Amino acid sequence: MTFRRLPALAGVAVAVALAIAACGSSGKPSHSAGLNQGLKFADCMRSHGLTNFPDPVSGGGLALPSTVNPTSPGFQAAQKACQSLMPGGGPGSRPSATAEQRAAMVHLSECMRAHGVSGFPDPVSSPPSNPTGFALAFGRPGAFMVIPDTLDMQSPTFKQAAQACQFPGAGRPKASS
Repeated sequence: MTFRRLPALAGVAVAVALAIAACGSSGKPSHSAGLNQGLKFADCMRSHGLTNFPDPVSGGGLALPSTVNPTSPGFQAAQKACQSLMPGGGPGSRPSATAEQRAAMVHLSECMRAHGVSGFPDPVSSPPSNPTGFALAFGRPGAFMVIPDTLDMQSPTFKQAAQACQFPGAGRPKASS
């Protein structure tokens, strides 16, 4: 499982939209639906000139490589053209998290810490306004998980905890093109 630091807030919006699409109303992942929609969105972005736009990871999240500039006019135009394919219609059209979904995120945080990932954050009510300092963000309005880049998501402890706690994307193979 590979996650990279997102280079700009627009990238955060894309990543959050793809990650939250993997969650159904029960708060439990619906990975194939979110992943399939994410793949359609990625294909659309590539067809609009972003040939190096990545497929989402198996949990529905997205790691933009440094070669993709989300503030560029080309990215902005492609994102606008593909907005209807963005899982859930994009971050602005997602309903607020339910109490059950917030509780599931709190449980994820508690589980990760109980499995040895000290410093794993509790969910917050909104995504960060600046992507600097974090490795991954996902959720819905009212409940976002923002993982700081100080946590080593590639460490054996993190990977084992992620598997045990059903962290989005853990233990599932990466999507193929």
